[in-house]
Amino acid sequence: MRPLSFKLDRVSRLALHRSYGWTGIEIGSHAINMAQVRKIDSRWQLAAVWSVEHPTPYAMEPIQNVSPCDEVFGWLATDAMCEHGLATTLELLENLNSLFHGRDCAATLTDGMIAYRELELPLSDSAELRSMVSSEIAIESECEIEELSTDCWELPPNRPHAVTSSFGAVSLMKSTALMVANDLLNAGFECQTLDAVPCAMARATSMVVDDDSLSTLAVDLGYHQATVTLVRAGKPLMSRGLRSFGLIPLLEQIARSFELNMSDAQTLLFQSPSTHDGSSKGHDEFSNPREQKLGAFLKSLSKEIDKTIDYTNRAYRSMAPSQLLLMGEGVRIPNVDQAIEARVGIPTHTWAIDLSENLFGNQHVATFAVASGLSMLAWESM
Repeated sequence: MRPLSFKLDRVSRLALHRSYGWTGIEIGSHAINMAQVRKIDSRWQLAAVWSVEHPTPYAMEPIQNVSPCDEVFGWLATDAMCEHGLATTLELLENLNSLFHGRDCAATLTDGMIAYRELELPLSDSAELRSMVSSEIAIESECEIEELSTDCWELPPNRPHAVTSSFGAVSLMKSTALMVANDLLNAGFECQTLDAVPCAMARATSMVVDDDSLSTLAVDLGYHQATVTLVRAGKPLMSRGLRSFGLIPLLEQIARSFELNMSDAQTLLFQSPSTHDGSSKGHDEFSNPREQKLGAFLKSLSKEIDKTIDYTNRAYRSMAPSQLLLMGEGVRIPNVDQAIEARVGIPTHTWAIDLSENLFGNQHVATFAVASGLSMLAWESM
């Protein structure tokens, strides 16, 4: 009877543990966002979150015509991460054992640090396809196959009787992946998976979209780029990285206009104007430099989103998105969902799930959407 009792106790402990996901760790160019989700029956809850900005010793890339005071704005370029690792930032994550359950984590590198591309390849079996994907990426990256870690997934067919298939593919240097895993281990987290941003976005979308027949265009507004991913039934169908539409170029413009450092420019961008918002069409949009820059940014971004929607309408006629779902640091711009909806013309929402009572009603939960999607990987591992 003792072995059976032991087995039941172990199953009970595992069931309790699996009510919590892994710690999701989104490593961005300006900050690391961490989140852990909890599943209560069929309901998702954000159980724990933490965010830390990269410290200034990393030294951000030089920005033209901006005050030298910008050393107060931490910025981690890909080259700097590969050279110095994440240890300097992760030293700021001490004593989180009481906040997050367990040591297992899943991580991603955002802002284009994990390369994404779409490939057309001949129809073949899965093993041969993965080999072809690795070979194609190695040629494009001018490196050896053995140096790369790659993954791919088949995209929906958009041409009848085609002899090729479309694949979404992501790649990362194995040395970078090993460095990230080692740095996280030294910080007390055991990295089980390094995931791709479009996949994490798709999982985060599935938390808030229950209808698998609906397609959603998820938009992650990051510092270095915006990532646009078409999602259906929790799967990424296609993805685009809009490298000219990160927050950094917008912050640079605001900093120059007001002669501010980047940190103060960010404070100005994220503060709530008392009499108008980013979708305003009144006099302030033409007289206030902040509104001018923000209005131009949102107009250009919305045009790119429109182009993506037009493409999906042509390529995937039965999968055209019925809504936009915003996530990432850019959701901290006041009323950004309303501003984009007014320009694009389809329902636009900001990502959100229930909050645990100990999170004090965090107002910008959508900044933790990607990290939450990573946390969900715990259930896929079962």
